[in-house]
This record gives sequence, structure tokens and C-alpha cells, in this order.
Amino acid sequence: MKTLLTIFLAAFCMYIFTESLYAQQTTTTTTTVTTKTTTVKLIRKTFPRYTFGLTGGAIFPLPKVLNQTFKPGGNFALDFGIRINKEVGIYVKSSYSFMSSKITAAPVGAYFEFTGGPRYYFTHPKLKSSLFVEAGVGGYYFRQNSYVNPGDTTGASVPQIQNTKVGINGGLGATLYLSDAVDILFKTKYNVVFTPNATSSFITVGAGFEFNIK
Repeated sequence: MKTLLTIFLAAFCMYIFTESLYAQQTTTTTTTVTTKTTTVKLIRKTFPRYTFGLTGGAIFPLPKVLNQTFKPGGNFALDFGIRINKEVGIYVKSSYSFMSSKITAAPVGAYFEFTGGPRYYFTHPKLKSSLFVEAGVGGYYFRQNSYVNPGDTTGASVPQIQNTKVGINGGLGATLYLSDAVDILFKTKYNVVFTPNATSSFITVGAGFEFNIK
């Protein structure tokens, strides 16, 4: 009897000791953190790039010469550009502008522009659209046909005007990406034409398309 009691007590003590050791064990949990890596694809373009632009818009004559004789009119332009790198380019431009006269029965006055110069782009590596500023110098051909002024009682005709003068211009623009081949083009320019007595100045604004020539 004593032997069985001794065995029972020994087994019970062993059980208590085992449970005590198990309770003192520390369970370590390892948490794996997965970091999502986003790969940003940079937009890259090869240079030099060749562009051809077509725009249509308006011309606004400024005081004190053109504004006294002509009203705002229309403007159509095309230009060919070479983008040397992502920031610098050069261009040549031709345009036709027409303005209605403030004098009754007088024909329209028209400017033909042939200019060129540098262009500087402001870009972002993640964007395909861009802003730019440009300046130009060249020739401005002005034409207005002869007419008879109704206010002149003599009936004498005003002679035709044809002349070519040197002028300069400067302005800013933007290209809005549509595809690798075509962008939407916006431009505004301030033009100054030098004449013997005074300078003629006007502003042109236009919008159209720029085609990337590969």
C-alpha cells in the first residue's frame, strides 16, 4: 500500500514540475513585413527630334501704329523645329496674318512673317508634355492694296503698300502630349516690326498640332 502511494505521489510531483516548466517557456512570433516596390518608368526620348507644327489663331494690333488703322484679325502659321536635347531647340517659322481696316472700304492689311531662332523647353522626367519659351528674328512683309477713301472728295486713290522690314519676336508656348507622333500645340508671341518712322507691334495667339517626324 505504501509503495503504491509513493509511486502516485512521485508521478503527481513529476506532472506539476513538467507543467511549471512549460508555463515558463516563451513563444517567439516572427512577423514578416513585405514592402511593395513601385517601379517608375521614366519617359525617354531620343535626340535630335524633328517637329512640324500647324496653328491657327488671331492677331491683335497694338498702339500706336497698327491699332489706329486696323482691327484684330486672323493668323495661320507653320514651323519646323529641331530639338537638340530635352531643353534646347531651334525653329524656323512662316505665318500669314490679316487685319480688317478701320477705314471704310479699305482692304485688309496682311503680314507675311519669315523668322527663326532658339527655343528653350521646361520639362519633367515623368511627363511627356512641356512648356517652352522662344525668340526669333527675320523678315515681315506687309501688303495692303490700293483703294479710294470715301472721305476724300477728290476721289484720289490711296496707293498700294508693299514693304519688307526686319522684326523680332518672343513668346511662350506649350505642347500637350497626345501620342508619340502628335502633340497639341499652344503659342503666343509678341512681335515688333521696325519701320523708318516708328515700330509696328502686335500679338499673335494660336493653337494647333505639332507632328514628331522620325
